[in-house]
Amino acid sequence: MLLPKEPPFLTGLNSYYLDIEKFIQHLQGEIGSGCLYCKAADQEMMVYFDEYDIVRGLTQKNNEPALVANQLDHILPPLQEKNFQVTIYYLDADSIFFWGQMPAFRRTQEVLTSDKMRLPDLIFRLSQKEFSGFIEIDVDEKEGCAVLFFYEGQRRGGSYYWGSGGLSPSDADYNTLLGMLQKNRGTYHLGYFTTDPLAPVLENPLPSSNQWQPTQEVEPEFEPEPEQDVPLHAQYIQGIQSTTNSEDVADSVNTKKEPPAEQPLSALNKALNAFIAVFMQTVESKKGKTEPLIDLKLKFIDFSEIYTFLDPYKHLCTVENDGTVTLAQTVSEQEAAEGIIDCAWMVIDDNKLHKRFRAALVEMEYQEVFEAHGIHLEQ
Repeated sequence: MLLPKEPPFLTGLNSYYLDIEKFIQHLQGEIGSGCLYCKAADQEMMVYFDEYDIVRGLTQKNNEPALVANQLDHILPPLQEKNFQVTIYYLDADSIFFWGQMPAFRRTQEVLTSDKMRLPDLIFRLSQKEFSGFIEIDVDEKEGCAVLFFYEGQRRGGSYYWGSGGLSPSDADYNTLLGMLQKNRGTYHLGYFTTDPLAPVLENPLPSSNQWQPTQEVEPEFEPEPEQDVPLHAQYIQGIQSTTNSEDVADSVNTKKEPPAEQPLSALNKALNAFIAVFMQTVESKKGKTEPLIDLKLKFIDFSEIYTFLDPYKHLCTVENDGTVTLAQTVSEQEAAEGIIDCAWMVIDDNKLHKRFRAALVEMEYQEVFEAHGIHLEQ
């Protein structure tokens, strides 16, 4: 779950000693609006409230979808079964409904750092993609420093550990954060707002109620262990690298399909193939074992919310082992080129090969094709 970064109004409480309903009523009278956050070893719960009502209640067990309602029906029973650590955050009238009605989101596994990408550069990239979501920022190993919110590429405000109220649109706070990042190392964690439905809850221990239904509020933040102890990225790689022999399948059902006629490559597709060839040569030139295409495809996965057509499981964009790119007819070549180039530069950043890559790009063919489409190779 995503929490405000401002200092809590109250902390260190234990649910065992609290009557939550009466406690929330007390808080409504004392601070007006805010958030009550409860955490146990296997479950998290949040209650957003204003002066008069419960704005939203959330409960989520490990590895399960969250449930949401505007009452406390599903919040109260777990509090009677186990102990929760309780923290209270004050959220002012301008931010309570922003937090209380936040849409579904999905966090990426990728962690970016300020020594590889400045925050303004990251925001510029995201603005070009009309990014809607948030960036959580830690500065100099201080967790929970700030979270910035974006809608269609525009920064809408932020929550800062030195602030109050839950949401500040002030440029002064943002500039303070930039000043801290100039002096200290920062890390960035991205989350994307999404309308993708989560898996429905198959079993409900409580009587059914029309007020409660599976929420799209958050994807489970506790990653289930993959079967057979295969790391998650390794599973993705297996899915990326695995292929199916269509001729064998056809023979098994006694059918025979004519192969589709090959379409001639466009100038932009040829240029993109040349770019990937230079990218592969550059990464492979680094000492040690490198897998440039695997690293590239992992970036596709990490940033699939921005470049949805690069998601390997959608089969809209395929990068073969020799670096050639095949696109579905529904995919824009220009958008695909921009996404692949952006992800390639992230791999270059990770390997600190900027100078070598830029020098190789100068000698690359088809540069005029990228220029004609307004695509910048330098980043």
